[in-house]
Amino acid sequence: MKRLFISFIAILALLTGCNQSASTSEDISKLAYEWEKANFNRDYDLQQKYIYKKGSYEAYKGDKKINSGLKYEDIRYEIYFDEDLEQYYVFTDFKNPNGENSVEDNIVLRKKDDEWKVDTSESLDIVREDISEKLDREACINCK
Repeated sequence: MKRLFISFIAILALLTGCNQSASTSEDISKLAYEWEKANFNRDYDLQQKYIYKKGSYEAYKGDKKINSGLKYEDIRYEIYFDEDLEQYYVFTDFKNPNGENSVEDNIVLRKKDDEWKVDTSESLDIVREDISEKLDREACINCK
């Protein structure tokens, strides 16, 4: 009976961990979406809310905001987590809502004051192949 109880607790803990990982990945993808939407809507003030280091991203400062029409479902999100560096890598792929080209963005998310923020400087140096070879993919959302 004691063995059965311990096995039950172990299975419950495993299932809870898997569920939290899926929930975290969804939260991370939604944050990546909000970042992409702020960029494509040219919303400078909203961009500033999401960045890790104040003043590190000045795109669209002074530009008129637009409504790009970018939707969460339009973006493919590949999510990786680096336990050593405690940061997420999110690769987003989608059709530019403001043009004809395809967009492939690399986003690094780091924790600051208990919130995940976009590290725009680190995001520039990411090579997707290096990350996908080094880390296990945590999730792929809207993948076909």
